Amino acid sequence: MLYIDVLVNNIPIKAFVDSGAQTTIMSPSAAERCGIIRLVDQRFGGIAKGVGTAKILGRVHSAEIQIGQYNLASSFTVMEGKDVDLLLGLDMLKRHQMCIDLRQNCLIVQNDKIPFLPESEIPKMFDEILENEPKIEGPEGTQIGARTGTVEQPDQPATATGSEEAPANGDGTGTGKRKINIHPAGSKNNIHTDPNASSSSTSATNSQPPPNSTFGFGQPQRITKESIDKITDLGFTREEAVQALQQVNGDVELAVGLLL
Repeated sequence: MLYIDVLVNNIPIKAFVDSGAQTTIMSPSAAERCGIIRLVDQRFGGIAKGVGTAKILGRVHSAEIQIGQYNLASSFTVMEGKDVDLLLGLDMLKRHQMCIDLRQNCLIVQNDKIPFLPESEIPKMFDEILENEPKIEGPEGTQIGARTGTVEQPDQPATATGSEEAPANGDGTGTGKRKINIHPAGSKNNIHTDPNASSSSTSATNSQPPPNSTFGFGQPQRITKESIDKITDLGFTREEAVQALQQVNGDVELAVGLLL
């Protein structure tokens, strides 16, 4: 996530740069902190509807925001339900001809380069949302957030290398011992018996069964936030989208056909 340090009314704020948002949005708590809540024009209040709903308190028509060395005129929509203090939307980026440069990891404003914050300085509010978000079982052991659509991969089993001494007989009464060489998952685990052991050499191969497919479709595709958004844009809920994608192994077209 792309965050930069800015000043609003000389108050430091960590702003989230989001070119996918149409308008620049500020949370009511940040507006209070910056002393501009009194400037909110409540005539522009209402309800924002999308994946969910959020209350719009109004609009601040003119406020000064300092980005890098520049003081820029800006306007904010003050809206509840956002989990960031300030979201710099496309309107602000276009008005001041800002450039998101991922190669240099910075936001370019005229001749100034404002570096994006490192992971350690990014607000942890989004992490808290993910922790408290209800999860839906996805394919191949993944967990999908019911509200944000965030896909969490299953924990990989720990692999070890080395050797282990174990009794040759299953009941533990054998006189010989065998050496077991453990290799990473997916490779062959060769079990070598000591020369004095009574049991013979054995080899075993780790194999993973093919993933289950509810309707017998082809290879499963990863369920992503983009695939979920394509279905919710058609008017379906996120839960319906996730469940349909699970049933057709992540194929968006088949999932839409199933819902229709």
